[in-house]
Amino acid sequence: MEQLNLAELLTFNGRSVVLMPSDASARQCRERIAQLRGSHDQAFIETITVMPLDQWFAELWDASFPAKQVLRPIQLLALARDIIESSPYFPENCLNSMAIARQFVDAFQLHAQYRLSSDREYYLFSQEYQAFHHWQQALQAKLDEQQALSAQQLPAALLSMLTEGSLDLPDQLILSTELSLSPAPQYFIEQCAAVLSIKRLAIDGFKTIPRFQSAAQLAQECEALTAWLGDYLSAEGEHANKLLAVLVPDINQYQPVLQAVLQRQLYPSGLFPSAETQPREPWLFDGSETLLSYPLIKSAWDLISLAPKALPLEQFSRVLRSRFVRGWPAARSVRARLDLRWRDRLGPETTLKSALALAKKVERDEPEVSDFLHDLASQLKTMPRAQLPSEWVRFFDQLLLSAGWPNADNDDPVVEQCRRGFSQAMDVFRALDRQLGPVGHDSALSWLQHILSTKRFSVSRDWACPVRIMQYDDALGLRFDAVWIMGLDDGALPRRVEPSPFLPLELQQRAGLEDSDPSLCLQRDRTLLHSLLASAPQVHISHCRESDVGSPQGPCSLLPKWQDDELRDIGNRYQASGQVTTPAHDEVRGVDPSQRDSIRGGTGLFKEYASSPFFAFLKYRLNLREFPQPAEGLDHRVQGILVHDTMQHVWERLKTKAALDALNSVQLEALVRRCCEQALQGPEFSVARFGESLLNIEKERVIRLVCSWLEEKEKPRLQDFEVVAVEQLIETKLAGIPLRLRMDRIDNVGGKHLVIDYKTGTINGRSLNVDSLTEPQLPIYALVDSGRLESGQSIGVDGVMLAQLKSPEDLAIHMRSNWANSVIAKRPDKDNDVDSPEKWQAELDAWSTALQGMAEGILAGNIQHDYSQNYDRSFSQFLLPLLRDTVEQEDAE
Repeated sequence: MEQLNLAELLTFNGRSVVLMPSDASARQCRERIAQLRGSHDQAFIETITVMPLDQWFAELWDASFPAKQVLRPIQLLALARDIIESSPYFPENCLNSMAIARQFVDAFQLHAQYRLSSDREYYLFSQEYQAFHHWQQALQAKLDEQQALSAQQLPAALLSMLTEGSLDLPDQLILSTELSLSPAPQYFIEQCAAVLSIKRLAIDGFKTIPRFQSAAQLAQECEALTAWLGDYLSAEGEHANKLLAVLVPDINQYQPVLQAVLQRQLYPSGLFPSAETQPREPWLFDGSETLLSYPLIKSAWDLISLAPKALPLEQFSRVLRSRFVRGWPAARSVRARLDLRWRDRLGPETTLKSALALAKKVERDEPEVSDFLHDLASQLKTMPRAQLPSEWVRFFDQLLLSAGWPNADNDDPVVEQCRRGFSQAMDVFRALDRQLGPVGHDSALSWLQHILSTKRFSVSRDWACPVRIMQYDDALGLRFDAVWIMGLDDGALPRRVEPSPFLPLELQQRAGLEDSDPSLCLQRDRTLLHSLLASAPQVHISHCRESDVGSPQGPCSLLPKWQDDELRDIGNRYQASGQVTTPAHDEVRGVDPSQRDSIRGGTGLFKEYASSPFFAFLKYRLNLREFPQPAEGLDHRVQGILVHDTMQHVWERLKTKAALDALNSVQLEALVRRCCEQALQGPEFSVARFGESLLNIEKERVIRLVCSWLEEKEKPRLQDFEVVAVEQLIETKLAGIPLRLRMDRIDNVGGKHLVIDYKTGTINGRSLNVDSLTEPQLPIYALVDSGRLESGQSIGVDGVMLAQLKSPEDLAIHMRSNWANSVIAKRPDKDNDVDSPEKWQAELDAWSTALQGMAEGILAGNIQHDYSQNYDRSFSQFLLPLLRDTVEQEDAE
């Protein structure tokens, strides 16, 4: 067959088609032809078409107005999977039918591509061969029924049309010398020789001796490459507009390490992006990204994969905090707080309903925190059990619209390209209507995930990328200005033989299928390596002497002669320096008056300040939180919530002491049990998180605890009372600090109002004393005196009571009021008890003075700390050294 070069190609008359190994090589060939045209005066250059072989077959078929449709690989896979799962050859203990279906479809394509025999005699010698023969006949019958065929069956179908003379063939067919033809395409092209001219196109290669070096491990190999790239690209005048190639055996193995080294040493500004400048790294990983690898598409996937059933909490967290849903960035801060609440109180898996139930407390202040989630929940209620893929696409579109996806400017080029790619993937899924029929949500997601994770996709860049990183096979037929071939060890080339398990080995070897015979595989890899070494005038080769698992590796045995390359040490190519100015006075600034309304913490802020002003500053001004303490079973916070909620439900039903006294022990236990079971319906008590057995144990403990409290502390009370409010919410201010107070319970005792606060830990009456006020919650309740009941009636607080519900054996009461020292019989202590209007008023005045002092310290930025005390706090051991004066440390030493 006659060979020619590109310049000779321009001299042909008529229409010519040039066939190349890949899209990239075809694109490069078109660019070189365009460069030659600049010095050539022929105007018929448009008659030269350059494309891959498969594209030419597809265009020939489409131009003939065929009666059969060429199915995509995913459509073949859908047909094959249904055939396999309903076949007697499908094993009952198979865990993944999709993997078998993929291998069968590959074998089906190879069978047509290499024109293998369908004689049943060849397929009787193993279970796999028999299964393939049965499935192949069933799939072919299905294709005939649907008037369809696969891409690899096109050469045979086109051959019959060639004999009829109905194909629109070019005048010349030019085959690249690096194009490898399998038997079916080769036979078709040979038959075309009778009606058109066929020639070979030789792309000039380079003859050079490669430079070789070895590295200890992968990181050192990447650093050597980066040092060479830095030196090469720094000579901008000499190497302007050059194309450099970095070839690797496995892009997935090399990309993470190589990306990190390139960012750190070659383009460090990419690590510090700013709003003014966009990172423009000079390298590009070709063919390494799929559509699902882009954050915008991942966000869409999280949304469309929502369902009414339990899902991983991590998915709900990603949806809530995604930048691609409406409300971002305005609500991102409050959504982050809700996310922390979810992670703290929900299990590893939860439902959208439970997540929204737990969001109600945050929604009262910030309604926009989860508004789009409520819209999604409404959409999910209409989800059908099964429907066609095209109908699922419409349903998924509605979900995305409800979430406001993608929540970005339409003129953003990245957003526009990602949306276009996502739309194309949806079109592929929509085309499966005939092959799949109605499917459920899980099955629809499985097929769509397969499409998104296998569709190669990359966003086009509007800046030059002189460094292209790709796998060996993808570089076949390309030419560069310089090449670095990485990972060329004895395990990369020659590759191991992997014949198809479904096709008889004898037929594979007879047809020349390269993966079926070591000698054919060796010949293929030699041809590949020869092409790579001739792809640039400057070639560097490297390999690692040690693999990831520590085994030794030698250089590739197929390498011809080479010369040793210089050893490159990357060193620290970039350094940064700065000057730190230490202020003369490093004091904490007070809270600006304009920011006082945004102070959060409520009574917890005052309690923290009473313990340590420094801890209050860390927790409520710097927003630091304590390290989580591991606990066996339910932690104290969750236990406290269950006790509080149970008591709330009990008094919502009883209302009065008379109703309590009317119940015997059996009736009382039944009431408490119902109230505790009602409390356990709350989102904090997830069965998925704690387990049903643990929650049942805790339920019985709380029932016994509450019953003991009611029998021992509520029934013996000296006066009748009525519970006028539970979980009463009051919003007020104290010295300019906003407070949201939630009183556990308010009793009306003979016209007096008693505020009760439940404590599931140990109480100490001295914690209410002014000189050691560590429980300021009740004093704040007593000083508010502006709460409103549902009736609108103003209340005045006449007393406060700490109620200790630690265990049935450890119940206690501490009370201070203007009329009594306790609600149950107790020996009075005339000197210390607060049980009269005079003492109560004096107590209120003392509390007011103490709380005003705390408020002033909080607003002024006081961060004093008594480090001599032993604070049982998880972060104190790390932060306390910041408080110690240097002189005091030296004296201590």
